[in-house]
Amino acid sequence: MFDPLLMALILVSMAAGFFLGYRQRKQSQHQRQDGSLNSEYFVGLNYLLNEQTDEAIESFIKALEINADTVDTYIVLGRLFRRRGEIEKAIQAHQDLLARPSLTREQSLRVQLELAHDYIKAGLLDRGESLLEDMLKTPWSGADESVQLLLSVYEQEKEWQRAIDVIHQAQGVDSHRYQHQLAHYHCELAEAALEGNDVLVARKNLRLAFARDRDNVRATLILGSLECSLKNYRESARVLQRIYQQNPLFISESIPLLERSFEALWSSRGLSVYLGKCLREYPSAAVVLASARLIARQQGDKEAGRFIAEQIVKRPSLKGLNALIDLNIENAEGRPRQNLMLLRELTGRLLGSKPVYRCTQCGFDGKTLHWRCPRCHEWGTTEPIMGIEGE
Repeated sequence: MFDPLLMALILVSMAAGFFLGYRQRKQSQHQRQDGSLNSEYFVGLNYLLNEQTDEAIESFIKALEINADTVDTYIVLGRLFRRRGEIEKAIQAHQDLLARPSLTREQSLRVQLELAHDYIKAGLLDRGESLLEDMLKTPWSGADESVQLLLSVYEQEKEWQRAIDVIHQAQGVDSHRYQHQLAHYHCELAEAALEGNDVLVARKNLRLAFARDRDNVRATLILGSLECSLKNYRESARVLQRIYQQNPLFISESIPLLERSFEALWSSRGLSVYLGKCLREYPSAAVVLASARLIARQQGDKEAGRFIAEQIVKRPSLKGLNALIDLNIENAEGRPRQNLMLLRELTGRLLGSKPVYRCTQCGFDGKTLHWRCPRCHEWGTTEPIMGIEGE
């Protein structure tokens, strides 16, 4: 299967060949020159069709040396070099193109954008960053792509405030398109502030995160954790229960903090009511196990075990099965206890080998909740896995 860039190069080359053939017929005085260029293009196409990429590139370079107007082909050629890992060749191709005085402003900016891609691919983040910042001082058709590329640099460098600033300051860019992303940048700043024990700055950034995206679950979890750490348990419980409306898939992430807050408030009934509502509308293993722990404290292990067994029949889950086995191990002796311990070890290994979170965008999964997917780099696309082996 051809590389998409190779296919693009084929199409651009075919178009250029067609145009040159047309011009050859119209301008007979340039017949020899255009004929040689046409020949070089078709030689290059033949190489591409036979998957002789290196020979094809050399042929196209010769053709490009004859004709100075093939800007699109040069850009695609540079991309092909970059895709192949030949960054120096990509940079050289784009720098040579940028040196042409005949380029229009739009063409010049397009080439600069490609050059910024080259620099970033080569690890020259400062050079790519500087080039992109200059490009964004005036509006142009590729401003959004330039912003996204610059944001990827800031994200690598964890320069969250600079990322926020560029979205607001870039010319020709609609900042409303980036509200979800901005909310996560403010969450990053809030978490950094909390690491430095700066509660005021953390609260400020959380307010800004909610202003950008009021249903941002991450901001809710951070705020709930902050209130709990400050022993504002009533406020912590109130904040965390918002997740029920924001995104019920993340209820499981809030359960430990909610249990701690309600226990500190001596409000078992408040926790019971909330868990009951979640169990009816958005059941998950975390909700079942939290309910079982509450039942165990109030009515004993036997009732808790009965409750878990009932829930497993309705909604099978490995987490629920493990909890049920644990309860029975505590009340078993001798051979039955040994058998249960062996079964628990096997189910524990099975559960331990399974991912807990998955990106809905690219399918990347793992045991850690990444708010920015490590593979596709999208924000807020990773969610807890539901089902027998998950929640």
